[in-house]
Amino acid sequence: MIKVVELKNKAMKIKIEDGNKLLLYAFVGFIVLIVLQAVAYFGFLSAIPGFFGKYIWWIFYLDVSVVTLGVALMYYASYKGYVSCMASMMLGMTVGMQTGMMLGAVLGATNGFFVGAMVGMILGVITGYITGKGSLMGVLQGVMSGLMGGTMGAMITVMMFTDHILIFMPFYMIINIGILIGFVFMYHDEVIKDQKDVIKKNIDIVTFLSMCVIATAILMVIMIYGPKSALFSF
Repeated sequence: MIKVVELKNKAMKIKIEDGNKLLLYAFVGFIVLIVLQAVAYFGFLSAIPGFFGKYIWWIFYLDVSVVTLGVALMYYASYKGYVSCMASMMLGMTVGMQTGMMLGAVLGATNGFFVGAMVGMILGVITGYITGKGSLMGVLQGVMSGLMGGTMGAMITVMMFTDHILIFMPFYMIINIGILIGFVFMYHDEVIKDQKDVIKKNIDIVTFLSMCVIATAILMVIMIYGPKSALFSF
């Protein structure tokens, strides 16, 4: 009985420590992206006609998406242990779907359905495969969810572009972030909490920030300079 209590206390301590680390990484990551983008804006982006009005909100939502997805993926990569078939299906589905839904929606709103769907679908399939590879069923579920999420995310913003989309987006993003928070709790409960042979890998904040900056820079280039639908060539 005492041993069970000790294990539960240890698991709770790990959960609290990990939660604080994830919050710190997310906060620092978001601030760093904002600062770098401000420097880029005053350096050369302000020369693009109407840049602020066209892109400011969507760059903000891009930052939110990259940071929260990055935190979820970092947590997944920080622990390795046995993952059941059912757990791998849920893990792959959650990350694959949310990657496609969030990034597809942002790029769909700035470039149109083709670019939004392609970016969301490809990145959703990749992350769904990575997080679902504990089993073949997990891989299939992750890949299918990335395919669906990427096309659906872009479709949502393209269809809603003239119908109060800026009011819709905060609610949309909050729900997506809530699902990713659920992913972190699920991964802790399914893989970390009750296993003795879990391998922990420390991912430092510099590595995390570097990945976020690279991903955001690439997606911003696609957003600003990539092909646009006739509906978005404003």
